[in-house]
Amino acid sequence: MNVAYLLRRLSVILSLVIGVAVLVSTVEVASAQQQQVPRPKRKGRKYKVRIDSAPQQAAIYLDDEKYGIVGYTPWSGRIQSGDWKVIIKKDGYEDATRVVSVKRTRRTQETFMPLVKQERPAVLEVRADADKNAFNAQVWVDGQLQGSIPVTIKLGDGRHLVEIKKDGFENFSQWVELKEGERVNVNPMLRATKVKEVGTVLVNADVNDAEVYLDGNLQAGKTPTVLSAVIAGPHVIEIRKPPALPWRQTVQVEADKTIKVTAELKATLGGGGGNIRVLSNVEGAVVYLDGEERGPAPQDLKNVKAGDHVVEIRAAGFVTREERVTVAVGAATVLKLDLQADSTVAATGTVKVVSPVPEAEVHIDGERLGTVPQERELAPGEHFVGVSKPGYKRFEEKLNVEEGKVITVTAELKSVGGLRFLSNPGGARVMMDGEAIGATPFVNEEIPTGEHIITVQLSGYFDFETSVKVDGGKMKVVNAVLERIPTGPTAHETKREQRSLTSFGARTLPLGRSTIDFGSGYPYYLNAGITVGAGKIGGFGFDAGVDFRSYFSRTDFALKGRLTFHDQNPFSVGVFGVFGGGTDLLGNSERGSFFADLGVQASLTGLGAVTVTAKAYVNMWSDRHCPEYNNSAFPNESDPIDTCEEYAAGTLGSAAKERIDTALGGADKIFERDAGARAMGAIIVEVAIRQRWNLWLIADGGFFQTERAAFLGDLYGPMFTSDLRRYARFGSTYKF
Repeated sequence: MNVAYLLRRLSVILSLVIGVAVLVSTVEVASAQQQQVPRPKRKGRKYKVRIDSAPQQAAIYLDDEKYGIVGYTPWSGRIQSGDWKVIIKKDGYEDATRVVSVKRTRRTQETFMPLVKQERPAVLEVRADADKNAFNAQVWVDGQLQGSIPVTIKLGDGRHLVEIKKDGFENFSQWVELKEGERVNVNPMLRATKVKEVGTVLVNADVNDAEVYLDGNLQAGKTPTVLSAVIAGPHVIEIRKPPALPWRQTVQVEADKTIKVTAELKATLGGGGGNIRVLSNVEGAVVYLDGEERGPAPQDLKNVKAGDHVVEIRAAGFVTREERVTVAVGAATVLKLDLQADSTVAATGTVKVVSPVPEAEVHIDGERLGTVPQERELAPGEHFVGVSKPGYKRFEEKLNVEEGKVITVTAELKSVGGLRFLSNPGGARVMMDGEAIGATPFVNEEIPTGEHIITVQLSGYFDFETSVKVDGGKMKVVNAVLERIPTGPTAHETKREQRSLTSFGARTLPLGRSTIDFGSGYPYYLNAGITVGAGKIGGFGFDAGVDFRSYFSRTDFALKGRLTFHDQNPFSVGVFGVFGGGTDLLGNSERGSFFADLGVQASLTGLGAVTVTAKAYVNMWSDRHCPEYNNSAFPNESDPIDTCEEYAAGTLGSAAKERIDTALGGADKIFERDAGARAMGAIIVEVAIRQRWNLWLIADGGFFQTERAAFLGDLYGPMFTSDLRRYARFGSTYKF
């Protein structure tokens, strides 16, 4: 029982440990994924810079966001000279990007980048969920047709009038208060319209051709006239004929009945009126008469029509005051309206923004105000004004607003066009009129109109330069196909290099070069090989190839390679190796060989055409000349040569037997593998007779060494009676 309990407890603990381990590994992976990419190091001295924005406390990135945040505006620091891509980001604002050239100077180089608020329009959704009759009804917002239900509309924040109209139904209207980024739904309920009851109004006046208004709407006819199909109910009839005072009367229209009204205008038709002089204790206060602006106080209002009027006077920072005045014909009235300061209004200054370019959009401190002209009261202090319009360079100005002062900003917008910069390969530096403006690919939509010299630069490539004419409001493309600066040899150097190629020297073949060799000599009567340049290994030149050689009784195939340690024209030093094996191709004598040559070599090249090479190497081998001879017999499947059979039978001549035993180091060694090694030396001369052809001569041998049995004529027919230990070959090389 206790054992089972312990096992259960142990399984629970193990489960917890595994879970914690998985959680930790997951957190570590996530943390690793969030690590910033190390910024590539730049060489050079650092210089002071200051980066600021409006508004401040925006994150600063240099070159790329993947390198992490450098700081927050306003930020001061030191960075290396050169071009830097400055990226400014702040929640609720559009990202700002600019290429800044940091120059060698003792002064602090300042960069100011204004931010523009992101537009997060409110969304109004009008649906027919509450009343299916509303489906396909027209939707009007602030007097503008927006479509038919259902519809989704993006609007600015503020108060909006939503109207729903459909034939056979009464108009539906609703005021909606929207906030930035908010989504509001409107589900209208429509009521079917009733059959309207109408009557008729006969309108007359004591003067002819007076204008007739019904409920404020001008009617087609003039007095005398008949208004037909007037909806039953109260209505206001107004008759006008300047300079007479307007005549108004409220009438009650009854269904299917006609009523008559007669206007009396003749008494005031002669015109005339009075004068009002308006005074105020606030200089520049604006005077309004019946809601219409008349100018600053003091103001003389002349020829004001007789009757009641409202005079109003307004000034920023003061409480508006109004007075009702009755004007008599020919009378003059003096009205003094003193204003009191408005304690609820904060101290402000005024900024007026105008521009000779119409419909340019105004931003103050990143907030869109509308099109020019604009006037805004601002708190004292520093503010930023931006004016922009497609096809023009953005105007930017920093202001210091003072209390009670008016600042007028005239935005002189310059016509601009756009250029899209591309290059192959990408990442090239773009200069316009000698000034760095970015790196490809990128778009600049604020290029001044006119001719510009564009230069595209990239290390290792020739500069691309072109002239571009920029037209206002148009986008053009500059596509730079960069040509690489040749870093390889010239045509003459290439020919000279090909002429100096060798197959046997210490200098290896360059990558992409190859040679084929053909030759003859002793001990191998036929020789052929191919060598291919393989580039560099650890900074040292390397090539490799395949060799074929034969003296008919035996044919060898080998792999070879060279490595150059030192190559300083005309002298070069390297090492080489040859590994291979061979046999007789046509018989079953079981003769075969494995061999290897390892050594060093040094070459001297003169006149680019003659190469002399000295080699020192070790020649190693393991040969079999006869099949194994056991129990007085050869293997049944073997077909030994006559010399092997005669040696085994004891009938081989004594001289031949002595030569074989001496070369192999003892009696009966002929039936065993013959392994050995000897030091060798060689002199090689290669002469370039043409661009693609060499002649070569190789002389080598083993000094103070024993004979090699593989080169004895007693064992291999085509050979001399004994190993001469001095060898020579000659031939030609084709180079490509």
